Amino acid sequence: MTAEPGWQPRIGEGVRAPLYERLVAALAEDIAGGVLAPGDRLPAHRDLAGRLGISVGTVTRAYAALERQGLVHAVHGRGTFVSDAGPADEAVEVIDLSVNVPPPKLAERTLASALAELPGSLSTAEMFTYPDPLGAPRHRHAIAAWLRAQGVNASPDHVLITHGAQHALTVAFAATSESGGTVLADPHTYPGALIAAQHAGLRVLPVDNDGAGMDPRALDAALRQTASAPARIVYLMPTLHNPYGTTLSQRRRRDIAAVCRRRGAVIVEDDVYSVFRSARTTPLAALVPERTWYVNGFSKSLSPGLRVGALVAPGQNRAQAQAVLQATTLAVSPLMAQLVSQWILDGTAAGVAAALRAESEERLRIAAAALSSHMDAVPAAGFHFWLPMPRAQAEQTFQLAAGQGLLLTPPAATLADPDSDRAGLRVCIGRPPLRQLERALHRLRAVLRRVSPTGPDAAIPSSRSPQARTR
Repeated sequence: MTAEPGWQPRIGEGVRAPLYERLVAALAEDIAGGVLAPGDRLPAHRDLAGRLGISVGTVTRAYAALERQGLVHAVHGRGTFVSDAGPADEAVEVIDLSVNVPPPKLAERTLASALAELPGSLSTAEMFTYPDPLGAPRHRHAIAAWLRAQGVNASPDHVLITHGAQHALTVAFAATSESGGTVLADPHTYPGALIAAQHAGLRVLPVDNDGAGMDPRALDAALRQTASAPARIVYLMPTLHNPYGTTLSQRRRRDIAAVCRRRGAVIVEDDVYSVFRSARTTPLAALVPERTWYVNGFSKSLSPGLRVGALVAPGQNRAQAQAVLQATTLAVSPLMAQLVSQWILDGTAAGVAAALRAESEERLRIAAAALSSHMDAVPAAGFHFWLPMPRAQAEQTFQLAAGQGLLLTPPAATLADPDSDRAGLRVCIGRPPLRQLERALHRLRAVLRRVSPTGPDAAIPSSRSPQARTR
């Protein structure tokens, strides 16, 4: 039997992983999910390449990787076929550990009640005219109050409402620099920031991480070396770094702020995990407000579907930020902004944040029980953790895990330097239900045992910097 005539794999977009890796993941997902059944013949290499607009060599490499995993087999003169998965009761359960989202904590009745109240909270005039591109004043007041609770003392007039934190990053990078500027980031960092920097025409330069966060001495050296760049932007996630899961100490925050002030660098602070931040630390925006673009949002603290973010620009750059915001969107939906504002004011947002903090402790306890021997450290909170390993090992683990129904973030997606051999795997633990998460992590542990050349208790080289410790 041949795969359905109209079928083609859904290759992940918006990530920097090699194309063949994304094709392997897409094919493995369709095999594990039953879209491609045992015995189905895959399209010929040239046929699939033509459908997807990619090279034949990319398809050949992906098919070979799938064959090494035992997911497909080639028959000379006939083609490539999906391998027999065994009896139906042994079908592989697909579990997604690739998307960094929190578990649902908004009760259905809370959402239903809030939606029912929306018509009375918005006037007809607001719905039949273009809203203020910067956000309605009452919405900015509510979000400013939320940011003050996160340690950022921003007045409502200084808050720009965006379509989520990703949009806020895009505005910040575009407004802060001109094409040809440089973004200095950790060796691995948030894939969305890499994409936003690329779209702004910026070069990304990795800065060594010593295990406690970006190394201030390495940052100082990098800023000296890039002194002639049109702009130098230091991108940081000081709380629950994505993907490392580390949180900068207050001393490290002060040291980095001092380096940026001395070298005249701009900071873009991505603080989407602020609800998990310890009271012993402050945002960088509170230390160097004159050069920090502060980004926050509600997808990680309330729900992924709440596409509302906030951007606070330095005073001297506010007009520039407003201009870029208006160029990239007419306005955020007043319905979505009203929903967020309502939950901030009635305490729902704070309640959900508290529930997420408690949930993250439970999920990280499960993760530590299964995989602590493979981690540098267990994060203090949040819904992701990092497994450092050499790049070849990370790619092999990624592929074998896909064959076992485990969807992971492609190893190259987080790399500031796509050619780096220092790698690892980000594992996201917020989406699956708890029992399914336990099964997934035990399955991943078995995969790691197969890949590790000396067993699961061997030291794993850190992927952060040559000076970083090994476990």
